[in-house]
Amino acid sequence: MMLSTYRWFKPFLPGLFLTVFLASPVQANHPALSQQQLETLSALLTATDTPHQKEFNSMVEATQQWRRRPDQERWEVKDLKLSQEQRKKVFNYLEALGLINESRPEKQQFDYALVLGGTAPRMSARLQHLIKLWHEGVRFNHIIFLSGQRPTLDDIDQTELLVAKVIGSDASEDRKRKARPATEKEAAEMVYMSSNMPEAMRKLKVTFFSTDRFWEVDRWQRGNTRDSIKNWVSSHPKPGSALIVSNQPHLFYQQEVIRQELPKGFVTEATAQASGANDQLIMYLDAMALWLHNLQQRIAQAQ
Repeated sequence: MMLSTYRWFKPFLPGLFLTVFLASPVQANHPALSQQQLETLSALLTATDTPHQKEFNSMVEATQQWRRRPDQERWEVKDLKLSQEQRKKVFNYLEALGLINESRPEKQQFDYALVLGGTAPRMSARLQHLIKLWHEGVRFNHIIFLSGQRPTLDDIDQTELLVAKVIGSDASEDRKRKARPATEKEAAEMVYMSSNMPEAMRKLKVTFFSTDRFWEVDRWQRGNTRDSIKNWVSSHPKPGSALIVSNQPHLFYQQEVIRQELPKGFVTEATAQASGANDQLIMYLDAMALWLHNLQQRIAQAQ
């Protein structure tokens, strides 16, 4: 799904979508979402013809239809069948919710930069965003890659390109075979090795945490963001300030989960690149549903 239609429609946002008038308003005074966010979420559900009541829990439950199965990766999920007009509206509502545009940190100094794992191209994009922030004056003392033991896929992880960046495209086929990363953690290390960055940043301490896969009924299941942050916390890091490095539309979900799992003494900010032009709509809706599900759990536990 190209976002050309979304960008074409964007100039009409302020008057049309950021103020949403509904016949019966959504509940006000919610502990985690603003009234405008609640109204926008309801409008998004209406635009996708999704039945819901205009209150938080009902809307969260309505979004869960878009979540991936536990055994699915994001690239394996089929996109929604919506009209062009519906897609325009949904992408604009997603922007109003904060799930599309770049997010930048307010502080300039952090103890940790937490780079979330993913496919090799995604980890590379996240690291490039962190390098960009360094050039702009943001500083951190320790880079942490939160990756896992997911087996790499040559097409999805672009392993051939990654190997060429590290050992050269003219290397022998035997050297290329031996250099191929077998896991996400190995891909993360090669992404770091092959990335250009300022010398002062290169000298920083960098640690690659790898979360094991686990047996789930009848398959090996890779760890998710919560598993990864728990793995790092189990190493007893010294409390401090952490910059969470992700990309849209996954930032809110990952930020919510990480904040839930970090022990007392940690403070966080989150940063993310804007979403890509070729991303499927279902990926945004899955990320939104995950964020709202985890937000709902935190609110329920606090009550």
